[in-house]
Amino acid sequence: MDIEGDLIWGDDDESVVFAQAQRQDRSITFMFANKSKYTQSLPNRIVTCFHDLPVEDDHATFPSRATMREELYSSVRQVWDHCIRHPSITAADVIVEIYEDAQRSLQWRICHESLYSQYTASLLPMNKLYQCRESKINAYKTVNYSTLVPVQHFGGRGRTALVNISGSLYVYKGVDFGTYLESPTDFQHRKEVFYHEIRTISSLPPHPNIVPPSDTFVAVRKIDDDQQELICGALYAFMSHGTLDDHIEKSKIEGTHLPWIRKATWCYQMASAVAHTHYTAHTFHMDIKPANFLLDADQNLVLIDWEQSGAAPYTLAPEADGAWDVKEMANGASTEETTNLATPRLVYEKYSGPYRENLAWGQPKWNVFPSWKDTCPRALDAAEVFSLGRTMWMLLNGLAQSELEDSDEVVMSWNDAAEEVPNEWKDIVGRCLDPDPNARIGLRQLVDFWKVVTRDDVA
Repeated sequence: MDIEGDLIWGDDDESVVFAQAQRQDRSITFMFANKSKYTQSLPNRIVTCFHDLPVEDDHATFPSRATMREELYSSVRQVWDHCIRHPSITAADVIVEIYEDAQRSLQWRICHESLYSQYTASLLPMNKLYQCRESKINAYKTVNYSTLVPVQHFGGRGRTALVNISGSLYVYKGVDFGTYLESPTDFQHRKEVFYHEIRTISSLPPHPNIVPPSDTFVAVRKIDDDQQELICGALYAFMSHGTLDDHIEKSKIEGTHLPWIRKATWCYQMASAVAHTHYTAHTFHMDIKPANFLLDADQNLVLIDWEQSGAAPYTLAPEADGAWDVKEMANGASTEETTNLATPRLVYEKYSGPYRENLAWGQPKWNVFPSWKDTCPRALDAAEVFSLGRTMWMLLNGLAQSELEDSDEVVMSWNDAAEEVPNEWKDIVGRCLDPDPNARIGLRQLVDFWKVVTRDDVA
């Protein structure tokens, strides 16, 4: 079996490049450092190309990142059979450095990375991870990170990958040592986001269209203390049918059309999951988009990615971009006078104070969702109804996320792919996307609409 690898990353100082490679049940992290005075050495060229550093000589880099990748993994193949036999290769803190000697021959050496102790010191054991009463899991098991064999990396915050454990496939989501090597500073935020997500998921009452909490966690141990397990990841069921965005893109490429009843069912499941999130779990999702809905074995949608720390600009409600504050007020009344009024109006005011930021890593930089959840739930409903509307519009219009990722302009038009979409459906989606949050359809009404549609079509 050939050596495989699809994950390459660099450090904050732009002086090192790391690469993960695996063969059968063994995974190794390799390092290439910009140390040599000879600018055309392989490690220097890899670092220069990956970090896009300026060069005076084209021979000091590669013509393309694809060429760099080929040369990098070619060097890994040359040393693999030698380094795999080293007695320390399985140690958790080991990285294999590939370098050139004075004769420009390729060499390798085992490095015990001192940063590993800082990495493990920042992780939490399970008993501290679930200290809050609302998020607690009663039964769980742990597996050692070293038993995971990467199959495919998905990207995203921290590390998300398809992994093989003893012949079974799972999705690993977490913060491995490579995440720390990439940026110790960013790692702290990514770790908190990861811990926040597993706490959030475990606090959600069960719903058929929301990912259930993991019952298997991935752990590492300190080099000098192997008694305590420290949580660096969680394992989730692998859903081989991919995401809703995958299905939209596949249909577009192949020129096929998904049945309308299937699309209506998905719209109902989206709305139902978000309504459950708001009214039963009393929280929010924040990043509703086609890529955050997986399809299970029965082709039902499952809402994933509960970091609550960023949103896609093409589905984010315009009033939730961090520039606005909101309060409820009846027409012509002060805030105090609205206490006994049935449906006060949402009034948005442009923020004009000093710079504010509560998302160190993600967009928008000011996350209004946590405060709106507590102070103005109706504004939260309206914002997530907008995101649902955009997601439904993309589904009914056959638009993949890749067609909108570079634009935050809110434009709703119907193309040829939506020619047969019932006008009633288009009207409902249009009400979700009304520029005035007060004019948008309510979340419960949205659920009821799609529930009736799916019931009538089945009948």
